[in-house]
Amino acid sequence: MERLDPLINPGGLSRHVHSVVGGNAFGATMDFATTQSSSCTSVDLIPDKSNYWMPNLYFHKNGKFTLVPEKSPKHKIYYKYGDRGSPGKDRSEFPKGFRMMAGKADLRSDDGSLGSAGSQMEWYCHGPEVKSTGIPKGFTSCPYGLAAAMRFPSCWNGQDFNKDQPLAHMSYPTTGLGIDGCPTGFQKARFPEIFIEYWVDVSQFDGQYGANESPFVLSSGDPTGYGFHMDFLNGWQEGVLAKAMKTCNPGNTGDRLDTPQCFGAGSVQDGNAKEACKKKSSVNEDIGLNGPLSQLPGCNPIQAGPGLATAPANCAGGAAVEPISASGPSSATTATTAGLAQTTTSKPVPVDTKPTSSSPVTPTTSAKAGPTPTDTVPPSGGSSEMSPPSVNSTSGVWKAAGCFLDALNPRSLGSRPEWWGQKISSSNCVEHCDSIRAKYAGTENGGECWCGNELLNSVSHPGKCTSKCVGDASEICGGAGHLSIYSLDGLVSIKKRRTHHRHSRHFLASV
Repeated sequence: MERLDPLINPGGLSRHVHSVVGGNAFGATMDFATTQSSSCTSVDLIPDKSNYWMPNLYFHKNGKFTLVPEKSPKHKIYYKYGDRGSPGKDRSEFPKGFRMMAGKADLRSDDGSLGSAGSQMEWYCHGPEVKSTGIPKGFTSCPYGLAAAMRFPSCWNGQDFNKDQPLAHMSYPTTGLGIDGCPTGFQKARFPEIFIEYWVDVSQFDGQYGANESPFVLSSGDPTGYGFHMDFLNGWQEGVLAKAMKTCNPGNTGDRLDTPQCFGAGSVQDGNAKEACKKKSSVNEDIGLNGPLSQLPGCNPIQAGPGLATAPANCAGGAAVEPISASGPSSATTATTAGLAQTTTSKPVPVDTKPTSSSPVTPTTSAKAGPTPTDTVPPSGGSSEMSPPSVNSTSGVWKAAGCFLDALNPRSLGSRPEWWGQKISSSNCVEHCDSIRAKYAGTENGGECWCGNELLNSVSHPGKCTSKCVGDASEICGGAGHLSIYSLDGLVSIKKRRTHHRHSRHFLASV
């Protein structure tokens, strides 16, 4: 469990905490090669080093948030394909690097996109047998566990994942008959259908809530459950799933992928091996493992809707991804329990186009970036906003240049935030960026330090940097989606590249 999401927030912190299952090389930035570097996996099948993740659940009462423990086996993962009694027809295994998401994280009411209860998403209290599309009411105890279940789409249009439109490249089938069962425009490939149940144990809260109360809230600040979502990054050993789908039908009737006859002797591991597969956390924050919290990790005020959740302003978060390489802003190192250090790049992850079935699978390529004109921007923002107005460092006096928008895809300043074991302030961020010979230093969200040699696709936004630094409350460290920028001459040169600016993220406010 930790606050990472390599699909929506590659290279940095996710807005909320996730429960993660699969290969132990999971990190802030990933590609297929990263998954294959896992030394173990926490799912049934050893050849599956994919990662699957979803928001955690908390119990909220008297202003405190208690992390709800997961109930063994925690995550039940099913792969369904083909028609009853016959192997998967026209089904492809996932290309290397394939990524997708199910559900809408900012949803706070039933907008009709989730289908009827049980078709795409369902919450189920086992015991009194109460179920609904959102978190159900009408019970005071779930003796056999509370579970959230979600079905992923399986029809692909051939395009890569786009974090600004995370559902656009996939669609749910209209029938169960092979590729012909996919809607028009989504017939590049039909993959096996992934269905996951996420189980939690709520028994410790028995007697603390009534049948008409809703005391549970997702880590994203969602008390309705409609914003539950799941992410998938393919890490299957190449060829294994394609071979199994041609000869076996483990998923046709809802069986889990724990069938040695389909995947070969020694391919299935027992529960002890799965439990032993751990990953050292790479985010330095308390997510509730040490007791109740006064607020949800990250910046996630409770938003009950019924409208879509929105990104809160002026969020300060002191967490950071660690440990960070001191060699510059191009890599991040993630430690695993096996003692391995996996260095991952933070460039966009392309989908491998190699066909893996009888049907060719060729994704649509994205347009190349256009020219990169440069605008020189004079200092902006008053002394009250840019605090401190200057910082003495080894190379000289760094001056505040102003408050600037932090764009997305790519980020405006560097590929991921820096961290070196201290609580962030604008002063020590400048000193750190100076030490690695970066041209610009920037602080964001009260607790992030960014270093880089160019500022991309940004604009001056005076008045938006109001977050106090977690390392020094007398200083300002940017704001929500905005950077307090420093340079030696107090000037910045903004380079323009084709991109999606941060306002596009509003659709993904709580992702």
